Amino acid sequence: MGTAQGTAHGASEGLSRATDTIAETAKDVGGTVSETLQQAPSQVKQQTQGSPLAAGLMAFGAGMLTAALLPTTEAEERAGRQLREHSAELLEPVKEKVVEAAQEVKEEMREPAAQAVEAVKTTAQEAAETTKDHAQSAGQDTAEGLRQVGQDAAEDVRRTPGSPGSASG
Repeated sequence: MGTAQGTAHGASEGLSRATDTIAETAKDVGGTVSETLQQAPSQVKQQTQGSPLAAGLMAFGAGMLTAALLPTTEAEERAGRQLREHSAELLEPVKEKVVEAAQEVKEEMREPAAQAVEAVKTTAQEAAETTKDHAQSAGQDTAEGLRQVGQDAAEDVRRTPGSPGSASG
């Protein structure tokens, strides 16, 4: 069994190695972060080349990130409070204008909608009338065709020798 002094010495060595490892890892991470930050502008330029919309979005995102990381100033806090306090007053005229615009659109669309409904009714009535006419015509043609077939069949029966209606007999 080891002595207390040996145990303490072993723990001290372990702690020293852990400290060295942590320091080395922190140094590596710091180097990687630094390298990434140095490369970021060129990567952004490369990825957004020929796409101004992408560049704008990335710049906007970077600005939002920066703004989120910075603490708010007293002036910003004051402006935010005033905006919250007066938001109802500021939004009321906008709401009124939206309601008025909706009413105007409703009124302006009423007549065209009525005309469209009337046009659909008229077209439906004309289509029904046309369909009825076609059906009657087809029915008359069919009846005429059947009548002709019946007459032809009757004529054939009369001409057939030995039939009740034939001339010879």
